[in-house]
Amino acid sequence: MTKVLCSTHDFEDADDLEASEFQAIISDILSIPEFRKLKAYTHHHSTTRYQHCMNVAWYTYLWCRRFHLNYVSATRGALLHDFFLYEWKYEQPIPGRHSEIHPLIALTNATKYVEIDEVMRDCILHHMWPLAQDRPETREGMIVQAADKYCASIELGTKPYFYMKPRVLHLLHAVTR
Repeated sequence: MTKVLCSTHDFEDADDLEASEFQAIISDILSIPEFRKLKAYTHHHSTTRYQHCMNVAWYTYLWCRRFHLNYVSATRGALLHDFFLYEWKYEQPIPGRHSEIHPLIALTNATKYVEIDEVMRDCILHHMWPLAQDRPETREGMIVQAADKYCASIELGTKPYFYMKPRVLHLLHAVTR
């Protein structure tokens, strides 16, 4: 994958300093075989979970850098925020709401392969706010949850209109009238 949705940056362009720094921050995670398995899971209809994690990590990187925050830990946490290896619509290893459970599983998986600091932990555990109860404790965590929502809206928008579920279409019609 060389591009993130709605971005002009190409990660294979050696002259793009932002893209090169981004790649350097996440390269060790991308080399983890278990993490690469995310390419096999669909996320937000037509996007893979791997692509979604890359999208969220890229926008987190840009926004945290812009606001002079800990963009390294935030970017790494954003990349790992959905590191769970099951189809949540059909199975879930722990009973409960998916929005509450999968961040715990993602954190457990991440700690098997990567050293996790407090910012990364917050980014992974609290990215589902406000759909889950616990709100992010750090500014970086707030950016990750916002980037997650932003990327989800882009990813859902890439699905052709006629494939959307009828209730989503009804909502879109109501909002655009």
